Amino acid sequence: MKKIALSLGLSLTALTGCSSMPQTDHIKANHSSAVTVEFVGQGNYSVQPQQGTVSLYAVESRMADVPATLIQQKKVQVSQVPFRVELSLPTDHLKLIRPPVRSDAEVTYYVTWESDMKNLSGKDAIVIDYDRKFPRVTLNGNTQQIYLRETK
Repeated sequence: MKKIALSLGLSLTALTGCSSMPQTDHIKANHSSAVTVEFVGQGNYSVQPQQGTVSLYAVESRMADVPATLIQQKKVQVSQVPFRVELSLPTDHLKLIRPPVRSDAEVTYYVTWESDMKNLSGKDAIVIDYDRKFPRVTLNGNTQQIYLRETK
């Protein structure tokens, strides 16, 4: 009886180990290689036409006092809020992060918006509303909202 229980336990352990490896690979394969961000404000409204830069940054979550690494930038023309921006991530984007991170490291991603101030008065520019929510995003494939406000 002891041998049967031991062999059953070893068989289950081996089967569990075999079945978890493909699941992990499947999850990694399904990771989105793009981040879709919707910049929203207080309802729908027009803004002074402006060009801006949306940037995606990454940093290892457990690292302290290190600057985030720029992963992707995209210039966009804006005349109305809300607006959407899709950022494509290179498949090896973890290798871009400095200081280097392990492939299983917990990484935090966030976006920034910077208006090109040419031909704009200070009050016409739009900025991220950090008081409402920090612009953190995830790589889950869903559209994520970042809150904007007009400068004062």
